[in-house]
Amino acid sequence: MGDINIASLPDELMDPPLLRSPLYSADAMVLLTPHLIDAIAGTIPEDAWDWTSTPISWISAIDPGSTGPQTLENVIIHDPSGEGSKRGYIVFEILTTEQTYFHELNIVKNVIQKKLVEMEILSSFSIKQIFDGMENLFQLHQLILTQLEEICSIDNWSASDSTIAQIFLEHKDSIHSNYIQYINNRQTADKTIEDQQEKFPKFKDFLIQCTKSRETKFTDLKELLLRPMQRMTRYPLLLRELEKRTPDNHPDKPLIKQAIETVSSIALAVNQKMEGIQHAHQLFQAFQQTLNCPPNLITEKRRCLLNIDAVDSRSVRYRLFLCSDLIMVVVYEGKRTMGVGSLLGNRPGGSGGSADSTAKQFRFLRWIDLLDIVDYDFYKIRIDPERNPRSLSTLTGTNGVFPLTVEYKIDSVQPGAAQKRGEFIRTLQNEISHAAKVAGP
Repeated sequence: MGDINIASLPDELMDPPLLRSPLYSADAMVLLTPHLIDAIAGTIPEDAWDWTSTPISWISAIDPGSTGPQTLENVIIHDPSGEGSKRGYIVFEILTTEQTYFHELNIVKNVIQKKLVEMEILSSFSIKQIFDGMENLFQLHQLILTQLEEICSIDNWSASDSTIAQIFLEHKDSIHSNYIQYINNRQTADKTIEDQQEKFPKFKDFLIQCTKSRETKFTDLKELLLRPMQRMTRYPLLLRELEKRTPDNHPDKPLIKQAIETVSSIALAVNQKMEGIQHAHQLFQAFQQTLNCPPNLITEKRRCLLNIDAVDSRSVRYRLFLCSDLIMVVVYEGKRTMGVGSLLGNRPGGSGGSADSTAKQFRFLRWIDLLDIVDYDFYKIRIDPERNPRSLSTLTGTNGVFPLTVEYKIDSVQPGAAQKRGEFIRTLQNEISHAAKVAGP
């Protein structure tokens, strides 16, 4: 091996232990090239071991106690004092998940939406209905991510001084307004996607191709459109973890507490808005699918929470729609095979697919005011309409008399029937209590 020109080495490498050949060094400096076995066997020229020309990771060479190369992850997570390393993990998690989320927003806006516009498969109005609110979210999170990346950069990050919670506080108004706007459009967007697939086979094929493309990460459009709701609910969790791992004397600590309150209230509003839209949609579908349904079923405050299929003592098949203030009892129209309805998220029109809005699958029988219910269990509901002067109960039945006991039985042979019964009863109990509080003494 030729002589090493020490004068040509950087000053940082003038420390004697680092001047030994890597072959005989215990230092964690993996600098050998091209192949150790070939070199030992003498199958390559001796001058191939001019290791002084090999690129060196200076941070590892200078600091034997370093955790590795100076990557962004190591800079954020590695804290010489040891106190901020756990905090660093959460900060890095917030940063990387925000990068992933923004990448998914970019897929929606600059891949799927852009291609739909270029291919002219749908009208500009339909495209706007599907993606309304996405542009604002994209711009908002582009700004949030830019600020996060600047604070968490290798040059700027300080385990003891850097703060990130102020980003959420700075943008709290925009986060709230943009997410509420986006969620308000979700029902319209989903319906537009379904309708346009039926009208335009090319659009349906396009969506199928999206799930097979690397550009979209093999993800369905509807799934990508749900990402904003999922991300919003994750922010409070991440910030709570950050609070746990942030020392009390850190400047970010009080800001994190404020940020948790802010994003939690926004996440709650977003969740309530989403649930309200779903419940209103279910109520409207119940009205559409029910023959002779009273038009005043649909009100601003009423929500349709869940529904369940049942049979009475005479083997009459009917369905119970549990709303926030009443139970609507309907009978199946025509000959239908009774099945166990899904309690949560079951569409009033039946299971699977979208039903024709003109097809009446049920016939209205009666309303049961929740405040009229005096007792209930898994199989029957007993009521007393006379104790509630403002009763919504419909006082006519098939025989002209409202029954004081309504019996129902769910097929216990079906998988999950017991759980569905229990869920129905628990929800009924909660809604009766809530209705009583609203009604007052």
